[in-house]
Amino acid sequence: MNSMLVTLSVDIPGLGIRIRQLREAKNMSPTQLAALAGMSSANLYRIEGESTKSIPRETLKALSKALEVDLDEEVKAALVKALAQDSKK
Repeated sequence: MNSMLVTLSVDIPGLGIRIRQLREAKNMSPTQLAALAGMSSANLYRIEGESTKSIPRETLKALSKALEVDLDEEVKAALVKALAQDSKK
Protein backbone atom coordinates (compact mmCIF):
# COMPACT_ATOMS: atom_id res chain seq x y z
CA MET A 1 0.00 0.00 0.00
CA ASN A 2 1.36 3.41 -0.95
CA SER A 3 1.30 6.10 1.67
CA MET A 4 1.14 9.69 0.64
CA LEU A 5 2.58 12.54 2.69
CA VAL A 6 0.36 15.59 2.66
CA THR A 7 1.88 18.91 3.62
CA LEU A 8 -0.39 21.73 4.63
CA SER A 9 0.88 25.28 4.88
CA VAL A 10 -0.91 28.36 6.08
CA ASP A 11 -0.57 31.79 4.54
CA ILE A 12 -2.13 34.32 6.89
CA PRO A 13 -0.98 37.94 6.65
CA GLY A 14 0.08 39.21 10.06
CA LEU A 15 0.59 35.76 11.57
CA GLY A 16 4.35 36.24 11.86
CA ILE A 17 3.83 39.54 13.64
CA ARG A 18 1.38 37.86 16.03
CA ILE A 19 3.91 35.10 16.75
CA ARG A 20 6.51 37.76 17.59
CA GLN A 21 4.02 39.52 19.90
CA LEU A 22 3.28 36.26 21.71
CA ARG A 23 7.00 35.50 22.04
CA GLU A 24 7.73 38.96 23.43
CA ALA A 25 4.80 38.69 25.88
CA LYS A 26 6.49 35.58 27.29
CA ASN A 27 9.84 37.41 27.50
CA MET A 28 11.44 34.88 25.17
CA SER A 29 14.27 35.62 22.79
CA PRO A 30 13.98 34.46 19.19
CA THR A 31 16.78 31.99 19.89
CA GLN A 32 14.89 30.52 22.86
CA LEU A 33 11.66 30.12 20.92
CA ALA A 34 13.43 28.63 17.92
CA ALA A 35 15.16 26.07 20.15
CA LEU A 36 11.90 25.12 21.89
CA ALA A 37 10.13 24.78 18.54
CA GLY A 38 12.97 22.74 17.02
CA MET A 39 13.74 25.20 14.26
CA SER A 40 16.57 27.50 13.26
CA SER A 41 16.64 31.08 14.49
CA ALA A 42 16.94 32.19 10.86
CA ASN A 43 13.67 30.45 10.00
CA LEU A 44 11.92 32.07 12.97
CA TYR A 45 13.23 35.49 11.92
CA ARG A 46 11.80 34.91 8.43
CA ILE A 47 8.42 33.95 9.89
CA GLU A 48 8.27 36.87 12.32
CA GLY A 49 9.48 39.28 9.66
CA GLU A 50 6.77 38.04 7.29
CA SER A 51 9.31 37.25 4.58
CA THR A 52 8.09 33.65 4.74
CA LYS A 53 4.45 33.81 3.76
CA SER A 54 3.66 30.12 3.99
CA ILE A 55 4.17 28.35 7.32
CA PRO A 56 4.04 24.53 7.29
CA ARG A 57 1.37 23.11 9.61
CA GLU A 58 3.97 21.16 11.60
CA THR A 59 5.98 24.34 12.20
CA LEU A 60 2.83 26.10 13.36
CA LYS A 61 2.10 23.24 15.76
CA ALA A 62 5.65 23.36 17.15
CA LEU A 63 5.42 27.13 17.67
CA SER A 64 2.01 26.71 19.36
CA LYS A 65 3.44 24.19 21.77
CA ALA A 66 6.55 26.27 22.51
CA LEU A 67 4.47 29.41 23.11
CA GLU A 68 1.81 27.48 25.03
CA VAL A 69 -0.97 29.01 22.93
CA ASP A 70 -3.45 27.72 20.38
CA LEU A 71 -2.31 29.29 17.13
CA ASP A 72 -5.11 27.39 15.37
CA GLU A 73 -7.48 29.91 16.95
CA GLU A 74 -5.30 32.75 15.63
CA VAL A 75 -5.46 31.22 12.15
CA LYS A 76 -9.23 30.72 12.33
CA ALA A 77 -9.80 34.32 13.44
CA ALA A 78 -7.61 35.63 10.62
CA LEU A 79 -9.46 33.48 8.06
CA VAL A 80 -12.85 34.70 9.28
CA LYS A 81 -11.64 38.30 9.04
CA ALA A 82 -10.24 37.76 5.53
CA LEU A 83 -13.47 36.09 4.35
CA ALA A 84 -15.55 38.94 5.78
CA GLN A 85 -13.41 41.50 3.96
CA ASP A 86 -13.65 39.54 0.69
CA SER A 87 -17.44 39.36 0.94
CA LYS A 88 -17.61 43.16 1.20
CA LYS A 89 -15.84 43.60 -2.15
